[in-house]
Amino acid sequence: MWKNYFKIGFRNLLKNKTYTIINLLGLTVGIATSILLFFYIQHQLSFDTFHTNKEAIFRILRTQQSGEGFTKGPSMPLALKPVLEENFSSEMIFTNLLNNSYLTKEDGGEGFSQSVLFVSPAFYEMFSFRMLSGTFPKSSENRHDIVLSQSTSQRYFGNQEAIGKTLLVRLADQFISFNVVGVIEDTPSNSSFSYELIMLDDNTDQLYTEEQRNHWHMAFGDAYLMVKNKDNALNFEKSMQSYIDRIFNDREDPIDYNFELQPLSEVYMNTEVAPGFSTSMNPTILWILAGIGVLIIVIACINFTTMAIGSSAYRAREVGVRKSMGAASGQLFGQFMSESILITLASLFLGLILASLFLPVFNELMDTALKISFTLNQVLILFGIGLIIAVMAGSYPAIFLSSFKPVEVLKSNMSLKFGKQNLRLGLLGFQFFISIFLITCTVVMYRQMKTIEGHDLGINHTSILQVEIPPPASQGLMDFIEKGFDYARVFKTEIQKMPEVENVSIATSIYGDNSWFQAGFDTPDDQSVNFSINIIDENFVDVFGLQILEGRNFSENIPSDRSGAFLVNESMKAELGWETVLGSSLESRRGFPENKAIGTVKNFHFESLYNDITPAILVLNPDHVFGGLHSLWMSEDMTPKLFVKLQTKNAQASIEKMSGIWKDLYGSDPFNYSFLDERIAKQYTKDQSLRSLVSVAAILAIIIAGMGLFAMASLAIASRIKEIGIRKVLGATTLEISLLFNKDFLKITLIGILTALPASYYFMQQWLEDFAVKTTMGLGIFILVIVIGIAFSILVVSSQTIKASWLNPVKTLKTE
Repeated sequence: MWKNYFKIGFRNLLKNKTYTIINLLGLTVGIATSILLFFYIQHQLSFDTFHTNKEAIFRILRTQQSGEGFTKGPSMPLALKPVLEENFSSEMIFTNLLNNSYLTKEDGGEGFSQSVLFVSPAFYEMFSFRMLSGTFPKSSENRHDIVLSQSTSQRYFGNQEAIGKTLLVRLADQFISFNVVGVIEDTPSNSSFSYELIMLDDNTDQLYTEEQRNHWHMAFGDAYLMVKNKDNALNFEKSMQSYIDRIFNDREDPIDYNFELQPLSEVYMNTEVAPGFSTSMNPTILWILAGIGVLIIVIACINFTTMAIGSSAYRAREVGVRKSMGAASGQLFGQFMSESILITLASLFLGLILASLFLPVFNELMDTALKISFTLNQVLILFGIGLIIAVMAGSYPAIFLSSFKPVEVLKSNMSLKFGKQNLRLGLLGFQFFISIFLITCTVVMYRQMKTIEGHDLGINHTSILQVEIPPPASQGLMDFIEKGFDYARVFKTEIQKMPEVENVSIATSIYGDNSWFQAGFDTPDDQSVNFSINIIDENFVDVFGLQILEGRNFSENIPSDRSGAFLVNESMKAELGWETVLGSSLESRRGFPENKAIGTVKNFHFESLYNDITPAILVLNPDHVFGGLHSLWMSEDMTPKLFVKLQTKNAQASIEKMSGIWKDLYGSDPFNYSFLDERIAKQYTKDQSLRSLVSVAAILAIIIAGMGLFAMASLAIASRIKEIGIRKVLGATTLEISLLFNKDFLKITLIGILTALPASYYFMQQWLEDFAVKTTMGLGIFILVIVIGIAFSILVVSSQTIKASWLNPVKTLKTE
C-alpha cells in the first residue's frame, strides 16, 4: 500500500512543480543550515571530552577578593606543586601547565619560534593525547628529554625518524640541547590548550630564580590535578585549602586567596574565569546558534504547511473523486503524508549536499575547520529527524485535505474558507515573529560592532606595527625583562633612522585581555588594591597618544624616573583615593621601596571592550613596585615587544626594509610582526562571525516567511476569486483590491512584529551584558524593523492581488 502511495505521491510532486520546488527549497536551506550549526555546536561541546579521565581532572583556580566582589583566575605559583605532591600523592596526581614561545633549531639549522609547553611527568598519565612513537619523560631525571608534535617533527626532520635526534632550545644564556624521545599527535582541534613541543617543568629553573619558584604570590601558569577518587573531589578541595592555610598561619606574608577545583568540562565553556593558557567559548553563543538552527527548521516546516494548504484549492477535486470512488480518510491521509515524507527526505539529501558545498564558507566565517562525517548513529538520527519534520510539516495539511466533503468539492461549491483559519494565520504570524526577531538581532549586533569599531580606546592604534621579540636568554623574571628591553633597543636604534618611522616604543604589552601584569597589595589600613602593571619606555606615551591630565611624562633627561617614578591612570588614582598624584606614593603593609607618582594619564582601554577600564600603573623599572606587592600574576607571554609608528602609505616596503635590518642584527631569529589595529579587531572575531551568521539566518527566515505569506495570499485569493471578479465588474480598481487583501494580512504581520520586538529587546539586552561598551537600543531600531516587516508583507501580498485583479472577470465568474 505504501509503495503505491509513494509512487502516486512522486507523480503528484512532479505534476505540481512550483509547489514542489518552493517546498524543496525552503526545507533544503533550513536543513542545510541546521546541519552546519549542529556540527559546529557538537564540535564545541566536544572540547576536552576525548580524555579518558575527564571526569576526574580538575583545573585549580585561585579566588581572590577584588573590591566588593571576587575574581577567579587559573594562574598558580610554582610553589604549589611540591606541597601537593609531598602531602597528597595518595589522593591525586598533579601537573603544571606553562606555555611560552622559544627559539628552537637543529644544530646549525634555521631557528623557529615554537610554542613550548612545560608540564610535570604526570601530564601524559592524566591527559589522553596519542603518542605516535617513543615515550613520555617519566621523572626529573629526564629533564632534557623533549616530545614533539607531529607537525613540529616534520618541520625539523621531514619524514625521518625523530626519536634520538636533538633540538636546541634557547632557555638560558645559551641554547640547551634536548633529546627527542617522543612524537605526539598534533593538538586535537577540540583541545582547550595546545602545544608544539613538550618538556618537563623542571626546566623552569632556567627561567625563574629559586625565590620566584618558591614564592606563593608569584604565578606563572596553570595547574591541573587528577583525583584518584572522582567522587571525593569536594573533600579533597577542602583538605588542600585547609593544609595550605595551616602552612601560612604563622607566616608574615599569608596568602589572601583560596583554591577551588574547576572540572575539566567547564574549562572551555566558561568566560567568567580568565582563560589562562586555555581557550574559551561563551556558552551563550552556542545557545544562540542552537536557537537559530531550531528556528530556521521550524519556519521551514511552517512554510511547508502553509504551502500545502495554499495548494488545496487545486487538490479539492482530486479528494472528491477519490472519496466518491470509496477512498477512506485514512487512505487519503496516508497519500498526502507520503508526499510530505518524499519532500522531506529529498530535502534532507539535498540539504546534506548543500551543507557540504557551503562548509568551506562556514568554516571561514566561524574560524574553524569542521569536516562533515557521519557515524551510523548520526545517520539514523538524521533520518529520524527527517521523519519527524515530515510528520510535523505534513500532518495538518494531510488531515485538512482528507477532510473535504466530496459533494461540495465536485459541485465546485467549495469556498475554501474551511479548516481552522486561526491556526493558519497563527502559523503565519509565528513565521513573522521569528523573522522580525532575527532581523532585530541583526540590526542590534551590527550597531554593536559599529560601536566597538568607532569607540575611542584612548590610544592611537593605527599605523602601528607590533614586532615580537624572541624570549631572551635570562635567569629570573627581572633579568628576563631587562634583557628583553636591551635586545629590543638595538633594533629600535637602527629603525629610528628610517624616514618612514615616526616613533618607536618598547613595552611588555599595550592591548589584550590579561596581557599586563596583574598585581595586588594591602594598604597600611588594610585596604586591598588590585591593579595592572605595564613596563614601558619613555616613548610609550607619545607613540600611543596618551593624554597626561596631571603632572608630566617620563623623561630620558631625569635619571630618577628609572628608580622610583610611575604614572597612574584615572581609575588607579580613584582607587587609592588620591586628590592629586603629585607628591603621592604607594604604601603597603609589606613596605614599598622608595617611589613617587609623577603624573596621571587619562583612562584608556588596555583590555577588550568586554571589560571595564581597571586601575593601572606605567613604570620604566618595576623593581620599586614589585617590592611591596603581596601578589603578582603573569600572562603567558611577558616578553617585551616593539611598537613602531609608521608614517607611510607603503607599509609593506617599510616592513621589508625592517626585516633586512633585523636579519643583519639577529641572524636566524624570526622576524614576527602584526598590525596593532588588526590584533585589536581579532578579539571580536567570534562576535563578528555571530553577527554574520544571524544576518544570514534573518535573510533566510524572511525569504522562507515570504514563501509562507505567498502561500497564504494564494489561498485567500483562490477562495475569493469570484469576489474579485464581481468587484472588478462593479468598478473596483487594482489599488482598492490590493488594499482589501493587504488589510487582513497586515493585522497578522503587525501582531508578529509587535510580539517579536520585546522578545528581541530582552534577548539582545542579555547579549549586550557581556560588553562594557555597548550600543543603545533606541526607538529608531524598532521603527526601522517595523517598516521593513510591513513593506515586505505589502510587497508579497500585492504581487498576488495585482496578478489576480488583472484576470478577466468573465473567466473567474464562469465557474459558477
